[in-house]
This record gives sequence, structure tokens and C-alpha cells, in this order.
Amino acid sequence: MKKRTVLVLFGCVLAVTVALAAGPPKGAPAAAAAAASAPAPAPAMPPSPLFDKLGMQPDVIYLIANSSVVFGPDPHGRSEEVTFIGPVTVPKWPMPGYGRRILPDGRQQIDIELTQSELTGESYVLNGPVVLGEHPDLRSLGTITERPAATDARASANGEPKLLLASASSSSADAQDDSASTSSKQKSIQDNAKKLTGVLDKLNKSRLSDTQRAAQFKEMQPSVEQLIKEVSKIQDAKEDSSEEVPADFVVSRKVLMTTAKGILYNETAVPVRGRIDSIPPVKFQGTPDGVNVFRGMELPVALLDRDGNVNGWFYSKAHMAYAVLPKAIERSFIKGTVELKSGEKTENVEVSGPAEIHHISGVPGSSDTTNIEVMMLALRGHSELLGGDIMVTETFGDRDHFSRGQMNWQGSNANSKFDLYVDVYTPSAKLTTHEPLLMTGQFVDCKVNGKLEKGKLSLPMVGGKGQFATDTARVLYDEAEKPVVEVGKLQFNLAERM
Repeated sequence: MKKRTVLVLFGCVLAVTVALAAGPPKGAPAAAAAAASAPAPAPAMPPSPLFDKLGMQPDVIYLIANSSVVFGPDPHGRSEEVTFIGPVTVPKWPMPGYGRRILPDGRQQIDIELTQSELTGESYVLNGPVVLGEHPDLRSLGTITERPAATDARASANGEPKLLLASASSSSADAQDDSASTSSKQKSIQDNAKKLTGVLDKLNKSRLSDTQRAAQFKEMQPSVEQLIKEVSKIQDAKEDSSEEVPADFVVSRKVLMTTAKGILYNETAVPVRGRIDSIPPVKFQGTPDGVNVFRGMELPVALLDRDGNVNGWFYSKAHMAYAVLPKAIERSFIKGTVELKSGEKTENVEVSGPAEIHHISGVPGSSDTTNIEVMMLALRGHSELLGGDIMVTETFGDRDHFSRGQMNWQGSNANSKFDLYVDVYTPSAKLTTHEPLLMTGQFVDCKVNGKLEKGKLSLPMVGGKGQFATDTARVLYDEAEKPVVEVGKLQFNLAERM
């Protein structure tokens, strides 16, 4: 406690010292002011594994975001979840104009900003693309603030600091150990719960008198208390490990949305928050749940049109986003058919639209087997069975329902199997599957044919053709969990997007 108090007092004194030294006194000569404004070494600060190795270039992340949007003035109007995907530029300290400081409690903090977003999505309601970017006059400013639990660091993929959770490891062996430890803890909780239930059953037997029950409880009380303590320790350890994240992220988000019906923007900022373990924060498959994931707060927020009138609502239900760093990106155009069944009725619906597939573990042909994930689908069609125009999308999630699989390569061709979770937007409801469609097929003549280059971000772009199908039937449920229709056969033809 004394050490912490001394550290806090030291931080306060240093913060005051830095503040007093921040600029020239009033009335100083112009030359002195110019010298003060010129680039200079950063003031001495306590070491920070999170901030000390940050570079002078802005970060560029590849973001996937899912936002609930209402198009129209009524906040209670129909909302849809639009998946946006693309690069976002994030300048930060130590770049000019962004600060680093010590807070009164001794933690350090830096300034960040989202200055350029090139996120595209597809709207069912508007029947077309939506582009999400930055408003030229409304800034999205934010901070990254240390947490006391930041204890370890290593280089990230781009050479900047990567902080790890104390309980996390990059090796598969450690990951297996973590999994075994988690399983052991869960088994311990279950065993203790069974023991505690057995004790309570004995105490609650009707044949016991009040005196006998009191005597037996007195006899068993130490065992009961010990069981409760053991369960509490396990739960506390679980909660503590979830807090062992080096930093808090928050940005006051303001956007400019370009649609077929004009522009929309929000003047009222949306606080977007998250817990991060690296700068830039990237969500990999091994990243702990809830880490490097950002959520919008204080929703909904009005969207204004060009004339300043409310004509939409951003983040109407929820907003979630995270950055990814695939080995390669495949942007494709899909044509195909979806078989729908309801009772005795069967319908084959022709669908088409864009898709984005990420190659997670390597570029095509880099090894015999690579992993892929379908990140985005927007396949439009018309269904008499469902009452009109429909759009098939990939189900967004950060914890489960990932549309992932493998590719087995032979040169530039590959056989593939992957899960596909889908939502289907209809005129009356959004429908979703609880289980994935099991897709099988082939990629043909798949190869790297370019790169997405933006700042420090460099992602190979993959092109090719393919055919995929499933015979696995899955039920589509509405938001009230009522079964509506069954998806039978799917057949997709994939071609490179022009």
C-alpha cells in the first residue's frame, strides 16, 4: 500500500512538473515560442511497455463492424444490422498533436483519433451499398489508458508492442494447458456444487427436528463454509483473469454515412469502449473473449441528413467492432440458388451479391492446408415464400458462430470444407440459423493478384473461382425463436469481384 501511495504521489508531482514545463511564459519572445513549438524529445516518463515503443506513423487497422441502423426519422422504425468492413487510419501519440500524460492515480494515457475510415457495407432496407467514413468537420477523438495489470510485452506483427494477458500464451502447448486448467476449474465447481447440494439435502430432510437440524448444521458448518470459499476462490480467479488486460480504449465516435438516398452523420458522439492487449488492438483466434472488441454505448444516436434533419438512427440496438489481420483477403461475387421449404411448399431462390473471405493461416498454396473465414455476405434475391425481396448475410459475432473452415491445396486449386452461419432478411423479419450450414466445394486457379496497401497495412488480395454447395437442411428462426422456414440445398458459384 505504501509503495502504491508513493508511486501515485510521484506521478502527481511529475504530472505537475510536466504541465509547468509545457510551454513558454506569457510574453516570451516569438523566437522562444517558436523554439518551444518545434519538435523536441518527449519529457521523461516512467517506463510503459504499452507506450514506450510506439512509432511516429499512424496505425492502419482492418476493421469489421456490425451496427444496428434505422433509416428514417422514427427511432422505433425497422432496424437492420449492417456489417461494415475495411481499413481505418488511427494516428496517436507520439505523433504531433497527440499527448501523453500521467493521471492522478499514476496510470499513463495517450491520445488517439480515427481520421480516415473506408468501411463498406450492404443495406437490405436501402437495397444497396453504404459507405461509412469520417465527417470532415467532426472529429473522432479518444484515449488509451493503462491498467495496473499490464505486466508483459512482446513485439506485435508490425514491430510495435504487444501486451499479453498474464494467463495467456502464444504457444499451442500453453493454450492446451489453459484449456485443461479451465476444464479443471469447471469440474471443481461442479463437484463442489454437488457436495454442497448433498449437504443441504441432509439439512432439509423433513424427518429431522429443529434441534437435530441445528445440531447437524453445527457439525457440517465448517465443511459448508470451506466449500463456499473454494467456489468463491475459483470465481474470483476467473473474474481477476478477465481484468488482466493492459489498457482501456475509448473513442467518441462521429461518422459520415453515404447511402443511395444521401448522406447521414451524427453530431452527438457515441462513446465506443473496449479493453485491449496491444496497439494496434487486433483480435486473433486466440485472443481472450471480450478483449480487443469495441462496443458502442449510450444508444441510440440520431443521424442527420444534409439539411440537419433527423433521418436515421445509428447504433439503434447495438454496435460491435474489432480489427483483424488476415494473411490475405478474397473479395468475390457470388451467384447461386437457395432452396427454401415451408410445409409442403418448396422454392428455389436465385441470389447474387458480394462476399469477402479471409485467408487466416496463409496465402493460397503456402502450405498443404490453410484456414479460411467467411467475413461478409450480401446475397440478394426474391422469394414468394418469404413475401418479397430477401438478403442472405453472414452472421456476425465475436464469441461464436464463426463461418470457418479449411482448404486443402494442390497447386492453385483446393478442396474446401467450412461452416456457414447465415441470417436472412425478409420484408417482415430477420431470420437466423442456430446451426451452421456445412459447405463443401473447390477453389480453382486461386492466387495472389494484388495488395491492399494503406500506410503500414499491407494485405495480399486473392482472386479465383469456386463452387460450393450443401445438402444439410437448417431451420431459420425469427427473433422470437419461432421456426419460419427451412433452408435446404445451397449452391454458390464464386467469381472474382471486378
